[in-house]
Amino acid sequence: MQSERAAKMFGDREDPRHRLVELFGGQVPEGGQPPEPAMRWAAAVSTPEHGEVAVVRDLRRAEPRLTLMAATFLARHLARP
Repeated sequence: MQSERAAKMFGDREDPRHRLVELFGGQVPEGGQPPEPAMRWAAAVSTPEHGEVAVVRDLRRAEPRLTLMAATFLARHLARP
């Protein structure tokens, strides 16, 4: 896996689900969904009504180790019904 520092400087090329499992635990779901512990955390930190950009900002402020790609991935899934 690409280092966290390299991912933040040059762009994350890894599957965001793997980064989320690394940070929040759980297992990588088969269907392309974020891990359940990461989704629970994201729902507690921000709400999708604020818009995707604001949710990404809130997630990254709450967890600085979260890369932009992983935060965007979480924000998009959080906004889905």
